[in-house]
Amino acid sequence: MGRKDFSDLEDQIRDTVNNAFNAIDFARIKKDISGKTEDNLNEVKSKLKDKSQYFNEKIESKIQNKYEKVAKISKRDKSKEQMYISKRPIGSISGILYTIFGFTFSGILGLFMIIYPMITSLFSPFITFSYVSLGILFSFFGASVILALRGSYLRKRVKRFKQYVRFLNGKNYCSIEELAYTTRKKDKFVVKDLSKMINLGMFTEAHIDDKKTCFMLTNEVYQNYLDSQDALKQRNEDELKRRKQSDEEINDPRKEELIRTIKMVKNYIEQIESANDAIPGEEISAKLYRLQNIVSQIINYVEKNPKKLPEVNKFTNHYLPITLKLVNSYKELNDQPVQGDNIKSAKDQIEKSIDIINIAFEKLLDDLFEEIALDISTDISVLETLFTQEGLTKKDFEK
Repeated sequence: MGRKDFSDLEDQIRDTVNNAFNAIDFARIKKDISGKTEDNLNEVKSKLKDKSQYFNEKIESKIQNKYEKVAKISKRDKSKEQMYISKRPIGSISGILYTIFGFTFSGILGLFMIIYPMITSLFSPFITFSYVSLGILFSFFGASVILALRGSYLRKRVKRFKQYVRFLNGKNYCSIEELAYTTRKKDKFVVKDLSKMINLGMFTEAHIDDKKTCFMLTNEVYQNYLDSQDALKQRNEDELKRRKQSDEEINDPRKEELIRTIKMVKNYIEQIESANDAIPGEEISAKLYRLQNIVSQIINYVEKNPKKLPEVNKFTNHYLPITLKLVNSYKELNDQPVQGDNIKSAKDQIEKSIDIINIAFEKLLDDLFEEIALDISTDISVLETLFTQEGLTKKDFEK
């Protein structure tokens, strides 16, 4: 194929490609793509809007339910509080009426008492009558003033009552000192004031503690206070009893002697153990370990049975000190770098002495249990006698 043929082929390919691109409607494709993209975006926006609205409604609903619950709780607490607080405290109405009528009548009568002498002075024949009338007017004036003062007192008490209630604010108890600070009054005045209100039923279940330091709104709180006081009193009594018993034990010579003996013997055991750790020989170590064990059993038994202390006096005051001296002597002899015949002989004698000591201490331990063994033997004999009387022995069954 010549160069011209290749050139024609190239032109044909180019024309074919151009025709293919010309046949494609790019404007329509762009429009379709834009339309589909816009539809998809609108759909996504719509879904996001729906989701956002759903979550907003859900959050608003939760917040509303929360505030409704808080409102219900507050309302319930407030209604519960009102059970123990008078809605119309004594003096809230009568105090106002007393004040109004008292000041009104006292003002009128006071003015009339000033004018009345001037009028009656013009009529000299009625002077005696005027004095009597003036005395009556003065009596009514005094009653009016007392009425006004009474009304003022009741109103002030109601005002203090409302201050107490506001300070409580749902609490079931508070200190008298706090209430006194709120009302700018002394503690004694507040105690007397609250006691009066309790007696009048302004606080239906309130109480003041014995020390006059705490105000309690309900019987339940007061009962808890009484229970805590009883528990505190019981603890104090137990503590006092324990201290008294401890003092008696400390002052008891026998108890002191027992404590001193136990402490001394345990010290001996520790020294024997320390010497045993320093001595390398297995045979002597076994003997010393046996000695420690026997001495520990003896002192443990005496600790549980203090009445046995006199029986071990020689053991604690003579035998153990000599035994410890022998053990320490063996340790010193064993530490010598040169083991001559005299040292070996002395060591052998100490080892034999420890064997004798162990046997003696075991016998002492066994003697301590003699009373227990006797009691057990007695109990067994009594039991066997009872079985025989009831026909419950082996011989009775063989008949």
